Amino acid sequence: MHAMAPPAPRGCDPLIERDRELAALAGVVAETSRGDAGGILIEGPAGIGKSGLLDALRAQAAVDGLRVLSARAGELERDFPFGVVRQLFDPSLSDQAVRERWLADAAGAAAVVFDAPGSGADGTAEEAAFSTLHGLHWLTLNASSEGPLLLAIDDLHWCDRPSLRFLAYLAKRLEGLPVLVAATLRTGEAGTDVALVAEVASDPRWNVLRPGPLTAPGVEALVRGRLGDDAAPAFSAACHEATGGNPLLLRQLLSALQSDHVRPDAGNVLVVRAIGPRAASRGVLLRLARLPDGAVPVAQAVAVLGESATLPAVAALARLDEAAAAERP
Repeated sequence: MHAMAPPAPRGCDPLIERDRELAALAGVVAETSRGDAGGILIEGPAGIGKSGLLDALRAQAAVDGLRVLSARAGELERDFPFGVVRQLFDPSLSDQAVRERWLADAAGAAAVVFDAPGSGADGTAEEAAFSTLHGLHWLTLNASSEGPLLLAIDDLHWCDRPSLRFLAYLAKRLEGLPVLVAATLRTGEAGTDVALVAEVASDPRWNVLRPGPLTAPGVEALVRGRLGDDAAPAFSAACHEATGGNPLLLRQLLSALQSDHVRPDAGNVLVVRAIGPRAASRGVLLRLARLPDGAVPVAQAVAVLGESATLPAVAALARLDEAAAAERP
């Protein structure tokens, strides 16, 4: 088994305090290389570093000789039938020789998924008929017969329903196949279909990784790596307090500090506390925009009340009855 070296994930910062997760990823890659089936779910809140770990998994899989097929689900694309399945397989199937091999025999039933729009196949694909799922299963079998395979899906919660059905179908049939299915899942996000995502994610054969926030020393290491080795401990501590150790929020804060040419001195602790909310605001606004009607007043009330945010107080401040406030995410 090759040791997994922490790569530079999105944002050009190293993976700090992720040795346990990287070791687990290296282990499942090694098992897949030996022909053992597997699945791994990287689960956690927004910004905790799930995509960075999936990037590390893809890099290690490629080093170990796995064929890597990748997809990233998106909120604006979740209504396109089999959109994630197409992302996974379309690049390889563009080679006619590969298409003929992978869609041979029983896998031919899956060809409808990859037909050009307007061919009349979209309706059948959207229904995700059993024959289509069975064909996609055989497509995966044919692909894995040429070598171990990694199917990597980022943002599983936004995956379209037909692709989710395929992943649920495939997960129950991985035993004995050199196929590793890996996905990231954001907690607290309703996503496309809660029941289908739960069916995929709750399969007992999946290994689940839940990366936690960075500790104060981890934050200090990133602060010094970005702003300089002379960063004051009090400055790093303020960065940890402002972001809660969330890697994404920390990167956004450090980028804002760099843009404003803020020196990492103890005298600039108050500057960190002032910039911190502004640096995180974009991500918060994007998440709020996705929430259903009525959720924003509840979120605003919770933010105002802080630790005293009881349900009656939140409902009163949001001008909702308690039952309606309790139903909001």
